[in-house]
Amino acid sequence: MVRFDIISGFLGAGKTTFANLLLRHYMNQGLKPVYIVNEFGQTGLDAQIIESEGFESMEMEGGCICCTLKNDVATTIDEVIKRFAPDIIVFEPSGVFIFNNFLEIIDRNKCEIGNIFTIVDSINFDSSKNLYGSFIYNQIKNAPLIILSKLEKCEQKLQELICDILNINPTAYITTQKWADLDLAQLLDVEKEAPQNTEGKHSHKLQTITIPMPNELKFADIEAIIQKQKHRHWGDVYRIKGILIVDSQRMLLNIASDEAECKPYKGYAEPSLTFIGNEVYFDKIEKITNFMPQ
Repeated sequence: MVRFDIISGFLGAGKTTFANLLLRHYMNQGLKPVYIVNEFGQTGLDAQIIESEGFESMEMEGGCICCTLKNDVATTIDEVIKRFAPDIIVFEPSGVFIFNNFLEIIDRNKCEIGNIFTIVDSINFDSSKNLYGSFIYNQIKNAPLIILSKLEKCEQKLQELICDILNINPTAYITTQKWADLDLAQLLDVEKEAPQNTEGKHSHKLQTITIPMPNELKFADIEAIIQKQKHRHWGDVYRIKGILIVDSQRMLLNIASDEAECKPYKGYAEPSLTFIGNEVYFDKIEKITNFMPQ
């Protein structure tokens, strides 16, 4: 069967640029990759960019494969296989791509899902998340590998961005290498090893853990969390961030150093807390719900 890689990411995140790097890597390995793109408002452009680099490509025009082009997926895959006989298909879906819909319609008799990447725009992550949270949440949630783009221009603290991503997908491997230094061979080896724990992984040597927090809390519980952090109850933790349900309202809790903030949150995210540090007491963090309402 032909392997089918997926590169998701919101509009302008850098999917086509990363696809170019990935296709070049496969070609250097002696493999024959073919690129399929499905994008709104850029008819022919992404495919032309890839073709200008010497790769075979095909575009799915006229809408999103998750809705208006459902019936075209199998036909396009058939055509690509017959026309190019590829070893690998690298698929770049629309920025408003929903994994669940797509995985239900792909013809797995002809293709097997290979690497799944989500490209996260490090500069525009917060603004995009606020406007289009459900799409970005779904793409991050379903990707074993998260690739951060535009790090050269990013003024946001890297640990904060990692924390936000791990709130969504605590088992994701997040690479923080700048793309000029990106080691794709190492990255693809990581993807082959499915995450074995819920602590999350990334290329910085940070310890992280994300705990689901589905139960409704009181503001007194929030103060208790803040006080425990001040007294280093959870070890050398320098960042706690997450979404909590407090008195029937979604709240964003953000604790960094000696500063703590808890404010209303209108975005889309499952209630959870992520802890980031150097020497983290995982056993104590896993018991955090013991003193919370059941």
